[in-house]
Amino acid sequence: MAKLNCAVCAHQAAHQCAACRQVAYCGQDHQRQAWKKHKKMCKILQTIQQGEPAPDQTTYCGLCGDADGPLRTTLCCGKTICADYGKYVPFSYSKDSCSRNHDRYTTCCYHFNEKHTGNWKTCKKCASAHEAEARVWYGTNAFNFMGEILPNPPSFVPHTCKRCSRTIKMNCEGIARLPNGAMLCEQCKY
Repeated sequence: MAKLNCAVCAHQAAHQCAACRQVAYCGQDHQRQAWKKHKKMCKILQTIQQGEPAPDQTTYCGLCGDADGPLRTTLCCGKTICADYGKYVPFSYSKDSCSRNHDRYTTCCYHFNEKHTGNWKTCKKCASAHEAEARVWYGTNAFNFMGEILPNPPSFVPHTCKRCSRTIKMNCEGIARLPNGAMLCEQCKY
């Protein structure tokens, strides 16, 4: 069985969504955190798995499954997504905007913005732009479209806090990087 990465933090996932079996999480806390955005998409995926016809992909957001709000097409991959930049409150660090999340937190959009050629999944420039944990997160998180996840993401050794030795999940908590490259977790950085 292929290694699964958590859709929230990119660390090794312990289990998949029991309903759609398409998204994985490292624990119940990350599954609960992602549920608000995943629940509508989960129903669409279950419908498809039951052999029913898939809804037209231009009629709903490919990240959260919402069909009620305004939609737009992404510039990077041409997929339909919520036109919800207005939901983001500056400096809130909220992850509620599908458009903002895809545009800021995926290799798909990074590849497009950097004007790289070819497919982002096989792009050597994209692969070398970030350390392994960030590469995996940008390519496998829930801000990527189904079917557009980085295949066979590289393994990585999680960072640990220099002070308390707790495992750091770089992409979903605040960290401090020390001059020697070591890291402090969110609790120890102050």
